[in-house]
Amino acid sequence: MSFANIIGQFLQQGISGQSRSRLDQALGSLELDGAGGKLEQFLGNLLNDNDNGSGRDSASTSGGLLNLIRGFFGSKQTGKLTGSQLTGIGALAGALLSGGVKASKGALGGSAMAILGSLALNALKGHLAAGNTSASAADIDRYAMEAIDDPDTQRLIVRAMIAAAKADGIIDEQENARILGKVGEDGVTEAERQLVDEELRRPADMAALVAEVPNQVVAAEVYSASLLAINVDTEKEENYLRELAKLLGLDAAAVARLHQLTGAPEIS
Repeated sequence: MSFANIIGQFLQQGISGQSRSRLDQALGSLELDGAGGKLEQFLGNLLNDNDNGSGRDSASTSGGLLNLIRGFFGSKQTGKLTGSQLTGIGALAGALLSGGVKASKGALGGSAMAILGSLALNALKGHLAAGNTSASAADIDRYAMEAIDDPDTQRLIVRAMIAAAKADGIIDEQENARILGKVGEDGVTEAERQLVDEELRRPADMAALVAEVPNQVVAAEVYSASLLAINVDTEKEENYLRELAKLLGLDAAAVARLHQLTGAPEIS
């Protein structure tokens, strides 16, 4: 069971009033160098593996994936980026795609997970430089690679976005229906929709959510997804994010970078 397409739909349609503008800001501000460059390297290897010897080169693959990204985000959003940035995001988004109909069906979810992974690695660059983690650069790379197509990570991120949406209080039936309505039928099974509905009705439990986070990359992805899910314009939402960052073990620099990348208001 995969929840990547649900994440993509939440980001594309906006689970909150600020979701799309935050996503636009993230796309415009991501610099695919440093940690991002590392991600491009090992995703390039995965793209080659997915070719199954078809002989497609990385440039043509990225070009085709770039068209998928343009279709996903629209020309207004991607117009902010340079050619090299677009090619990098295209490579990220295509990590799980092998072309044709299969690629088209996976574009939304693959793009969503790739963008969250890119945000996480960008934010964790300072983590590594400052020696604030026991993980090596190779570990961080591996964690990011594994997270992209890991169903447990995908489900965790869906839960994180819904939990963040509850930060202002219990979601009533009307709000429940509004959020569930963003989960379209394309690429999403009825069982997945049912699990989203159950998560919406379940009381928020941040400690239980954080307990399932396996490493710092997923921690940064969970925080990024939470930022993209809410407006961050109330004290309750600020307190929620502050406590989430603390429990996730993200340092102040990583948190500040994620806010900067997404254009979310800073919290002290």
